[in-house]
Amino acid sequence: MIDTVKIYARTVLAGFGFLYDLSRYARYSGWRSSLSSVDERNYYMVKVYHTLEKSLSFTNRKPGSGWAGANALIKALEQSFMLNGTGYHDRVAITVLKKFAEAEKAHQPEKTAELIKRLVNVESLSKQAIPFYDNSGAINHAKTEFDKGRLMTPESFFLSRYSLREFSDADISAQALSRALEMAMKSPSACNRQSWHVYHLDGELAQHALAFQDGNRGFGHKINNLLIITADLRAFVSPRERYQHWIDGGMFSMSLILALHSIGIASCCLNWSQSGRADMNFRKVIKISPQHTVMMMLAIGYPNEQNTVCASPRRPLDEVYTRLSSQ
Repeated sequence: MIDTVKIYARTVLAGFGFLYDLSRYARYSGWRSSLSSVDERNYYMVKVYHTLEKSLSFTNRKPGSGWAGANALIKALEQSFMLNGTGYHDRVAITVLKKFAEAEKAHQPEKTAELIKRLVNVESLSKQAIPFYDNSGAINHAKTEFDKGRLMTPESFFLSRYSLREFSDADISAQALSRALEMAMKSPSACNRQSWHVYHLDGELAQHALAFQDGNRGFGHKINNLLIITADLRAFVSPRERYQHWIDGGMFSMSLILALHSIGIASCCLNWSQSGRADMNFRKVIKISPQHTVMMMLAIGYPNEQNTVCASPRRPLDEVYTRLSSQ
């Protein structure tokens, strides 16, 4: 009887959790798509210009493809460029449109000339010259460049990573953390929107944050550097993307963990499986943006010379891999 009550109670509590998630999605996601907000506009810009990047990247690109995206992009720029400021993706969008125009001028000369004219008018709104972003649109990436990422013994890299719950006293420099973050930024995301945001807490503030997390008993008091990994709900518009921030945020989290490992910084993932009430109480103490959803906490630090870790054996491959066939 008691077990049955627990099962139903858990289901009811899960329902409250879903309602909390729904309320946050309704309040903070980008479904209103306001071009007057620099942040919301930039998520829209990258989502649209990424469609042009894909069009430009096809080996056998069909001439004339991509104009719907190009028209939407130039229209948004005309309506909002420099409105309440300008963002990174506002500026990159101009470069992508220029590259698109270059690809189309031989096929659609009149339309391309009109697009370039409109781009010139948009650029004239800025008091400063808009830089040309070479690393946008479509770029060549030879196999020799791709192969630079191959590891001689990849098993040594992946299998040497363990969760460490105790760290040495060595300081993590701002340069080292920035290096790891920049590498992690190569993580894939839906339409390249890169919705993630990382908060770095140390010392007493890290301890205040850890007080709201349930999985650090016995070692939390030793954590001096704590990252809070979040995803911005404003990046997501479609109801089909209601869980996309968890997916993109999760992929970025793993990229960051491996990036840290690659430069010798250990980590321990601390999940944020919390009720809506706990999440709200946490936000009263730790001042993160209300639009940012917490993915997880990550304790970081350099390893000691000798470390005792959980063995954490992995399941056999045949339990996690199934090949489906049409036969």
